[in-house]
Amino acid sequence: MRNFFMAAAGGVFLAFAVISQAVEATVTPKLGSDFSNFYSITDLGSIEQIPPAYGGITFQPGEPNTLLISGLADTPDAGIYAVEVSRESNNHITGFGIPSFLTQAPGISTGGIDAGLAYSPKADVLFYTSYPDNSIGQIKPGSSSPNKQIDLNTLGFAASTGALNFVPEGFAGAGRLKITSYTSNIFYDTTITPDSSGTYDIATPTRSVQLDGGLDGFFYVKAGNPGFFEDSLVIEEYDNSSVSAYTIDGNGDAIANSRRNFITGLGFHSPTSLTGVMGATIDPVTGDFIFSTFYEGDPSASKIYAVTRGTKSTSVPEPQGVTLLVSMFVLSLGLLRDKIKN
Repeated sequence: MRNFFMAAAGGVFLAFAVISQAVEATVTPKLGSDFSNFYSITDLGSIEQIPPAYGGITFQPGEPNTLLISGLADTPDAGIYAVEVSRESNNHITGFGIPSFLTQAPGISTGGIDAGLAYSPKADVLFYTSYPDNSIGQIKPGSSSPNKQIDLNTLGFAASTGALNFVPEGFAGAGRLKITSYTSNIFYDTTITPDSSGTYDIATPTRSVQLDGGLDGFFYVKAGNPGFFEDSLVIEEYDNSSVSAYTIDGNGDAIANSRRNFITGLGFHSPTSLTGVMGATIDPVTGDFIFSTFYEGDPSASKIYAVTRGTKSTSVPEPQGVTLLVSMFVLSLGLLRDKIKN
């Protein structure tokens, strides 16, 4: 997903090349034609106190105003933070409070939390995916580091994973664990069973679906929501800077030929930078769709977006060119990590 680059020599030249492209590029996410009459996209900005870039996101069970979000995604220093959301009169999210550190989320040998962050069906263990080591970590309540880590390579999952989620109640395949391979664009089906330590074992995958686009975070949407006529899966495509919608089969898996564009343009590509969607979850209060982005040209510009019912899009103020220039110059000196997702 991400390779570190930018040596000290020539760093300043590269930084200004990236600055030029980043300033000129305009990230303008657009809803697909099947959904544009029903939804709007709100740019909620960044949470400054969480170290970029963002990875997986989810809400804490029983605490619908507490968002869990990962920082320093894909690095050994990755962590998960808890932050209170602020809401307007209709309960849509408008901003964020001061986050608190919850737990470390490293990979087994390298890397760290990627796009997947979800609680088990019993809400007793927090699961996360890790890139590029192709693993899953499990964290019990009160722990400040993973209690169990599983190497997915040993179970036959293609390297390296992107995200995971459990099929919610009310959907076909409820309770089953779904895992995406970002690198191979495979949507896997498996199950979990309790072990003797309060965590879970993961079974060898029994089914898989070949999709496309660099698969990352995903969630399920019930039929009857605007634009969704059947139970569906909304899944991020990092490499395409987009989000797609699939109808699901009787096992809760995506039907490959049912793909529709849900959001396009949620990021941009250039020779030195790539922006894409990473985390995905549903607001338990409003049903809004929440996405996090990983902005590699300038990780501090990683953002959170909400998709709500209605057609009036809003946003927070965009950084001015000078601010972006300074942040990119600092990046060139090696004080920030620049990551490219291949």
